[in-house]
Amino acid sequence: MKNIKNTALALTLLSCSLLAEPTLPPPVQDVVKMEKLAGPAGPFTTKENFPKDYFLMPKNLPYLVGMTLYDSSSANLKLSKEQINAILKIKEELMSKAVDKALVIKKLELDMMQQISFKHKGPKAADFYPKVDEIAKLRAELTKIHLECIEKVKAVLTQEQFEEMLDYGVVNMF
Repeated sequence: MKNIKNTALALTLLSCSLLAEPTLPPPVQDVVKMEKLAGPAGPFTTKENFPKDYFLMPKNLPYLVGMTLYDSSSANLKLSKEQINAILKIKEELMSKAVDKALVIKKLELDMMQQISFKHKGPKAADFYPKVDEIAKLRAELTKIHLECIEKVKAVLTQEQFEEMLDYGVVNMF
């Protein structure tokens, strides 16, 4: 009996996720634009996720614009037109700041990579410490833009919408 209940629950959850839809279609044009702006990845990079890879904390903070607008379950939030427009405005405002800062970081990193990676004899590691500090500072500033985005998107959502988003957006909670 317990197996039947577990199977029924699993099928219900699976069918709900198959019926889920995003609030907006994925912004393919934004992805293409970012790839074009970013230019080629460095020679030691297999796949670049620009500008996210340049955040100080690219993995452990949520990307609420994507979760609220483009996630396959985001229609469950039942965002109003005003909420959608507010989130799109936040995205537009903060994304340009983030891209500009990420481009500076990428250039600094690629410059440093060129200087240290392709010559057997070259500058000493200590010569790069000031540049590393500068990159760290810029990555922190970029992450602060991300934190501002999280705060602003949360302010657009109701408590119920936020909790619903966590229900489908948290991947490894258990």
